[in-house]
Amino acid sequence: MHKLRLLILALFLASTAFSQGTDLKITTLNCEFLNLKKIHMKYGFPFRLQRVDQVEWNKPGYRQEKFEAATMVIANFLDSLNSDIYTLTEVGSEEDVEFLQKLLKKKNKDYKYVAVADSQDNATGQNVAIISKYKLKDVVKEIPGREFYISEEDDPEEVYDTGISKGMCATIKVADYEFIVYVLHFVSERGGQKEDKQRVAQASVARRHMLKSLQEDKKVIITGDLNDHRGQPTLHRIRGLDDIFEDFIQTGSTKYFPEDKLDTRWTHKFRGEFKQIDHILLSLSIKDVCKRSGIKAMTHIHQNPKVSDHNAFSVWLNLKG
Repeated sequence: MHKLRLLILALFLASTAFSQGTDLKITTLNCEFLNLKKIHMKYGFPFRLQRVDQVEWNKPGYRQEKFEAATMVIANFLDSLNSDIYTLTEVGSEEDVEFLQKLLKKKNKDYKYVAVADSQDNATGQNVAIISKYKLKDVVKEIPGREFYISEEDDPEEVYDTGISKGMCATIKVADYEFIVYVLHFVSERGGQKEDKQRVAQASVARRHMLKSLQEDKKVIITGDLNDHRGQPTLHRIRGLDDIFEDFIQTGSTKYFPEDKLDTRWTHKFRGEFKQIDHILLSLSIKDVCKRSGIKAMTHIHQNPKVSDHNAFSVWLNLKG
């Protein structure tokens, strides 16, 4: 009789867990030059070290020591967020990212899977990556394609072309669902109007790459540092607000934030303005597999400047069982 009661209790708990669905937390973070090649920038030094500073940074083991210390700060911060999937921008080589993964594992976090893009940004050494508790498959380490753009509307002869130097995607299966997760890092907005146009062109390249998946009603998630904020042309383009294909949900919208957190919807301070330039966007097909009110978002505003000059941004999905 006792065994029967235990069996009934176990079945009840299992059915309850199933009915509650699965919670999935995704976080994106710009790690601010967390790469060995340019780690000195994380410590406040200029992009090109002055000769007087090169002496110290070129000492055997010194750069590696500084990189490992900075990576530990990032690992501690990510550990506090306890996400299932991290998409990271401004990281370094595969070896650099695997060191971060190793530090997370030491904290008894089950991040078995990592994928790093084939970055074409040789100048900065910046890259993008995914660290996940769930297995990654069909990893695309570079988003192919080029796009023309005109930097000056009154000078149509000045035509340039661009691709995505830091971008990748991978398929992740969670419960009964598969998600195609993109992590992208578009050109900075510090360069002015030319880079503004270039970002829209990069968004076009990314959008074109995912259209087939959208047409097949696959579940697509766009993450990363898009270097433009809500409502701007880059976000309009990649979300599909100016074409006829499926749109993406802007999880930075007020409807996905707690009312007392609406003033935290920013990830970076630029020229005195607080903007959300790091995003997690969801294809409409994902809404169909989430429970009612099953999409929540939050910005993690840290007080430690050693973490990054960006804040992390997370989205929770409460998936149907």
